[in-house]
Amino acid sequence: MLRIAIIQFPGLNTEYETRREINKTGMRGEFFRWNEDFKKLAAYDGYVIGGGFAYEDRGRAGIIASLEPIMKELKAQSEKGKPVLGICNGAQILVEAGLIPGADGNKLAMALARNKRIKDEEIIGTGYYNTWVHLKCTAPKQSCMFTWNIPEGEILRAPIAHGEGRFTTDIAELFPLLQSKGQIALRYCDRHGVITQDFPINPNGAVFNTAAICNPDGNVMAVMPHLERDFVSSAKLFTSMRDALLARKAGGLQKRSRHLHVKPVNSWPIKLFQPKEKSFKLFISLIITDNEADTFEMTIKNLGWPKISLKRKTLVELEYTGKPDFLTLSRKLIQSGVLLNTNKELATVEMPKRRLGLVEKSQEQFTFQLLIREKPDFVGMAKLATIQKRLKFSEITGVHIGTLWEIHIPTKSKNVAEQELKRLVGTNLFFNPHRQEAYLC
Repeated sequence: MLRIAIIQFPGLNTEYETRREINKTGMRGEFFRWNEDFKKLAAYDGYVIGGGFAYEDRGRAGIIASLEPIMKELKAQSEKGKPVLGICNGAQILVEAGLIPGADGNKLAMALARNKRIKDEEIIGTGYYNTWVHLKCTAPKQSCMFTWNIPEGEILRAPIAHGEGRFTTDIAELFPLLQSKGQIALRYCDRHGVITQDFPINPNGAVFNTAAICNPDGNVMAVMPHLERDFVSSAKLFTSMRDALLARKAGGLQKRSRHLHVKPVNSWPIKLFQPKEKSFKLFISLIITDNEADTFEMTIKNLGWPKISLKRKTLVELEYTGKPDFLTLSRKLIQSGVLLNTNKELATVEMPKRRLGLVEKSQEQFTFQLLIREKPDFVGMAKLATIQKRLKFSEITGVHIGTLWEIHIPTKSKNVAEQELKRLVGTNLFFNPHRQEAYLC
């Protein structure tokens, strides 16, 4: 009997329904916790990472799980041709790990970014969304192990439930290349199979209406819709996985090019932060335990930096017009609750013309400030609309929100500190350049 490991990360919540659907096809789904001896994975025939919120989506969906040691073994098993499926949060994990789209060296080549619902070229909504969608299979026959039994052009139906499901990239040639190579396995369409970019046909703004992508070999796939929640689509998905595995064991699996050549986006050097000419800042920090900072620090330690420590704040940059009374305006903004929750957060105000320090040095360590912002900044846009329309603060003309990380590196050498920072940035823990921008402050 084919054995399929269902990987359990903290926060995933679809493992039981996934196991049920796998077992229906005659395979045997078995739970495998992320902190078990990952060498035992070699005994399995295939792998599934299901949906949920691994590590509460701290930082961004999928990033913490993607850096766990177990993912190295999954990469090794995928290179042997074994199937690896990521559904929803699992898809986000595979993308952050570089297994999708499978660029040479598993380089980070795309992102699953915050949903963007677009109609008539206008953004009409962002963030979490759940509904039923139609999907067209666009993978060539038997080119992908998870669409093995699904004819090209067939239409499936399944639910979506995600906040960061928009396939996107900063590599201009990537999606045309994926389409030409048959790696875009499923695309959002209407019930007749017509593909249009507008919402609701495209529910999240994904480039090319992409709902699922496989790697060049066709044995790894990231799919955002929950195919396992529709019994018809689920049967097609997992019988495809089963029959492709049997074909592989029989030596009948079609081989494809193992290479996807794309020029990666460089995360380094990071540009310096330049405040807007007429702006002031709010620094917002938690007065309760910062679980996100603790999780990032834990991840850094697991990656081999046991002595580096972190602090996290939210940096809100507010553009203004005229000559407002900054103290009064700041007080009213803070009291309104629009920018922070005063029950658990504390805000400090920085007046115009003051600048953040690039590097702070003590006798024993260097401290770097790294500002991360989403592109585009949907949260900032929404806050601006509330400030102008509900609070009637017409003097505020722009709101830009980001996460400000203080990274404390224990060394007396500036050169060593900068090299360590570069290595940290190279893990992609702090930001994904395909959906975020980073600045040194």
